[in-house]
Amino acid sequence: MTTTTPDSWEYPAHRKFDNVLPLSEVDPNDPAAVLRSRALAVRESWINAMEGRIIQNELKKCHRAEGVNHYQNCRHLVELYMASLKEKRVQGWKTIETSNKSEESA
Repeated sequence: MTTTTPDSWEYPAHRKFDNVLPLSEVDPNDPAAVLRSRALAVRESWINAMEGRIIQNELKKCHRAEGVNHYQNCRHLVELYMASLKEKRVQGWKTIETSNKSEESA
């Protein structure tokens, strides 16, 4: 089996789409632009989530291949994976404002 070293593994390249303005900068009266912007936001969010999944799969492969030495030899993938858990989450195009009513009434 081949093992993954810190220098041998990189993110795979993904398809590039047309540049679209972010949802905050799009004219709300242009429905086509709004839909393109929403699609871009969701697409980029899923791409980030799938990059995290790729890191997870590489970490599993490294763990199986290295056996008892996985603590030393797979550490770089663990660090990438832990960072991706914080950064690479699926987010939609709409944000929901939540407020805690108990704090407001106090």
